[in-house]
Amino acid sequence: MKRNSVTLKSIAFIVAILILGTLSSFSVEWIRGLSIGDIYGTFNLPPLAPPKWLFGPAWGLLYILLGIYCANLSFVKNNRHILYTYMYVQLTLNIFWTVVFFSFSNFLFATIMIVVMDILVMAIIWIDRRPIKLLLVPYLLWLLFATYLSVSVLVLN
Repeated sequence: MKRNSVTLKSIAFIVAILILGTLSSFSVEWIRGLSIGDIYGTFNLPPLAPPKWLFGPAWGLLYILLGIYCANLSFVKNNRHILYTYMYVQLTLNIFWTVVFFSFSNFLFATIMIVVMDILVMAIIWIDRRPIKLLLVPYLLWLLFATYLSVSVLVLN
């Protein structure tokens, strides 16, 4: 019974995070009238900038990992409140980062937001003693790379 409830909870979290991420992306097009890919193509980009097609699959996989991790937060025994707070604050920043960066082209504020996300995810990994925290490592690595891209776009544009 417990395993089924974890599976259903994981699926619910994955679906919710995917929907929020997708709505965040679509909101850029609603606000700017251009897709994120079209806007990304107008930036002066740094040497390690990936092709625009890579972002969709990468974020899809990362949102799945985040959903599984979030579904398992209910099993935390120590530091539960702080882990919930850090996770949901960084998820909120993640959703709004897309709008701030792509819709409003506020690269400075977006860079500050992503640095805060980096710190929060590092703190989550540090505080959570459960092995499931390893699901956050690919997300942290991608966030750190996205921070490099955000700082680069801020400087180059």
